[in-house]
Amino acid sequence: MRELGHGSTGRVMLAVDEVTRTEVAIRYLDPRLTADDAFMAAYRPLARRLTQLEDPGIADLYELVDGPDGAAAVVMQRVDGVPLRRILDTQGPTGPLAALTVFGGALAALAVAHRAEAVHRDVRPENMLVDRAGQVVVTDFGLVPPRRSRSGDEPPGTPAYLAPELWNGAPASPASDLYAATVVFFECLTGRRPYESGGSGGRAIAALGRAHREAPVPADAVPGPLRGLIASGLAKDPADRPASAEDFLAALEEAAVAAYGPAWEAQGRGRLTEMAAAAENAPAPAPAPAKAAGGPPDRARPAGRGRLVGSIAAIVVVTAVAGASVVYGMDRGGPSPAQTVSPTVAAPPASTPAASPAQSPADALAARITTAAAQRPSASFSYQGKGCCGANATAKGTFAVRPGQVPAYTMTASSPARQTRKAARVILIGETAHVRQGDRWRQVPASPGQAQGYAPLAARVRECTSVDHVVALAGESTDLRRSGRTYRGTVAVARLGDAHPYAAIARAARTDRLTYTLVLDAAGLPSRLTVTIGTGRTRAVLTTAYGDWGRRVAIDAPR
Repeated sequence: MRELGHGSTGRVMLAVDEVTRTEVAIRYLDPRLTADDAFMAAYRPLARRLTQLEDPGIADLYELVDGPDGAAAVVMQRVDGVPLRRILDTQGPTGPLAALTVFGGALAALAVAHRAEAVHRDVRPENMLVDRAGQVVVTDFGLVPPRRSRSGDEPPGTPAYLAPELWNGAPASPASDLYAATVVFFECLTGRRPYESGGSGGRAIAALGRAHREAPVPADAVPGPLRGLIASGLAKDPADRPASAEDFLAALEEAAVAAYGPAWEAQGRGRLTEMAAAAENAPAPAPAPAKAAGGPPDRARPAGRGRLVGSIAAIVVVTAVAGASVVYGMDRGGPSPAQTVSPTVAAPPASTPAASPAQSPADALAARITTAAAQRPSASFSYQGKGCCGANATAKGTFAVRPGQVPAYTMTASSPARQTRKAARVILIGETAHVRQGDRWRQVPASPGQAQGYAPLAARVRECTSVDHVVALAGESTDLRRSGRTYRGTVAVARLGDAHPYAAIARAARTDRLTYTLVLDAAGLPSRLTVTIGTGRTRAVLTTAYGDWGRRVAIDAPR
């Protein structure tokens, strides 16, 4: 059995679902938690609500499993990412752009959870992962470390991240989650927490509680443009904090654009991705000789874990397998291949026409993206697909668009399939793919409907990442919701056509709909697109990150 990690709430082991062959993680709950009747009584209904949450920023919870002698385990999504705690411990402060990316990702996830009446209760770097695309994924909702204080005066949770009202006996709430997320933001910016106290005894804990309740907010320790976010998020009175995670996220976006420009998120995600890769390859930091009062409680090895394995074995087959990244896409067909494709930048309109009163929000969103992309018809992208139903693949590169033509792409792409396991360079121009093999190029037809090979893989990537595809998703949306520059919608897969790669995934996942989250930059151009198809263990998540819009690109057929 391969261990993925361990902490104050239990150990996490890698497993594979024996039906879907999807990787999962199993957290064997610390026996101090399972022995706490009040905790389990509150966690069980929360776990049921969490199984209904579908968001790329939240690790899926599949099932809470009971075992012999009161043991329990949580079967959840295996996230291929690096803990934020490891990034901070090995790389130090992240800098403002990456810190904003972490904070924004956490707030977006909390907004989804809070709408479902799910409070995290223990937001901290140990419960946040950064995947290979720079996506922040929040884990372990509701799993609060056991009390360390014998007196019972210490509130549940990790002391360094506990809001003032929790020290006064108030229950956890969305406002206390926002406070904890702001502590994490402060830690990313400065490399330390806003309030700390040396030692691990009762006096140190009490001193830390007083600091949270009474000490001034150290906003001067962060860059000037971000002090307002720190001051509002760490407000002593929960009523003085932002009214919701969505409101806080909107304030963050406004402050970030004003201070660092519209490309702040792409730059921050790039920096965060670099730090995660460096942290993954760095040696683990030496353990501190003594634990500070603000850290998580000491962990205990779960008793009865071996007996629980037998119960879960009926659900998953435990195995040690490497995580696979994902990529899928598609191709629309188009004119005969041209030898060179360069973006043509249209002249900006004298003014942006107002939307027609009869125009739906979905049509207005599609029109906004179309207009913005016409001014900057080229970009870089990275694509990752993961989950069930043959969605796994990765790709990254650049594309260029000319009016009336299929966009041209140059990319490196791979998937877990035997024929495409090794990343290869592919250039797509029209309906022709040029695949690099050694020091030579091979020219082959590019059709997303073909079964295997680099050419159809690249064609599917193009189909799923193109501007036309984003516009189609926006235009076909139902139940479209907006929060700042973030849009969430639902689309009937049939509206995209039977030949679309999403259609094959949807059939395998036994669903006829998909959901998506689209983040635009200040210019109205796509910054990040996450498409989710299916639920639970029959779920695929396809993510595209965009950047460098309007860069000069010439994509040529190799000679």
